Amino acid sequence: MYEMVRTQRIPPHMINAIKKVEKPKADDEFFNTFGLEEEDVEPSIKRLNLEEDPEMKAILAEWEAKSKDFLDSKKDETAKIMAAAAEFKARMEAEQKEALEQKETPSET
Repeated sequence: MYEMVRTQRIPPHMINAIKKVEKPKADDEFFNTFGLEEEDVEPSIKRLNLEEDPEMKAILAEWEAKSKDFLDSKKDETAKIMAAAAEFKARMEAEQKEALEQKETPSET
């Protein structure tokens, strides 16, 4: 890509735009494995009435369960992070309050 900029085939400001388009394609395991886009598969599923196929239903149920487990684990992670953040915030506020009180009280030296 940078070679394209060096040879002036594309302007430098286009690099980020190209990366935004190409990254999802590079991360798409289905496309990289089968060479098909999701939008090419869905009409065939409807045309062949695979939505009612027992094997397809089993696959969908399995992935639905995996997705639910994943989202639940992320929910737990998020709750832990939020609790830690709230604890940190409370500790920082207490320290600031203590520092202000020490400044306001004259020292007895």
